[in-house]
Amino acid sequence: MTLTPAKRTNRDIEEHYFERFRKAYELPPGVVSYADKPDVLIKGSRTVGIEITNFYLQPGNAPGSEQRQRERRRDVVSEAHKLYLARGGKGIELTIEFDPLKPITSATRKTLPKAIAAFAASIDTQRSGPFYGDSFPTMAQIKSIWLSSRDWPDPKWDRSGQVYSLEEMSADRLQEIVAEKESKSAEYEPCDAYWLLIVVDWIDPAQEQEITAAGFKLASSVFEKIIVYKPGFEEVVQVTP
Repeated sequence: MTLTPAKRTNRDIEEHYFERFRKAYELPPGVVSYADKPDVLIKGSRTVGIEITNFYLQPGNAPGSEQRQRERRRDVVSEAHKLYLARGGKGIELTIEFDPLKPITSATRKTLPKAIAAFAASIDTQRSGPFYGDSFPTMAQIKSIWLSSRDWPDPKWDRSGQVYSLEEMSADRLQEIVAEKESKSAEYEPCDAYWLLIVVDWIDPAQEQEITAAGFKLASSVFEKIIVYKPGFEEVVQVTP
């Protein structure tokens, strides 16, 4: 019997980030323990509470955010493939690159699968290769489609052709994250000082960005230190004065 690995909880993820962070940054002496609010406690000559959060380029509730768009892209492609096969489609494979500057709306989420399925049916006898916007002018949300015309026994349609541009850390977005965490500070366990650890996980396109404190510093009435950390690259930037 094959066992399905248990899904990692938020606590598992926070512990993973912190254990990497503590190797890259010198912590005050003391006993480290994991808590809830804040996420980490360091008890020494004084108690330091550390809250951990991720630095998403946009809030998850923003219509054009990568968090929301990647779900819509996945659903659109999956539904389009099912429609194509239901109409007698072949074993072709498509790799679709969406345009992040033209997000899928609630309205286009309903119409795009049919348009993709129809386009697939119109090209499924052609040779393998790329197709660009001039081939499908009604699908502005898509930049390119790569066709593999081989008759695959278990064909897959995916979004692995997605290309992302690397942004530089936004001071405004950083301030939004800090303000959100400050607004919840009344829920924190009493400590002598609080730190905010903001993680940029480069594996996630919704977070990947260049981190730098050049040109700005943030003041906080709650957090003694605000630190941005990029695991994998082990980059650490402190943005408090």
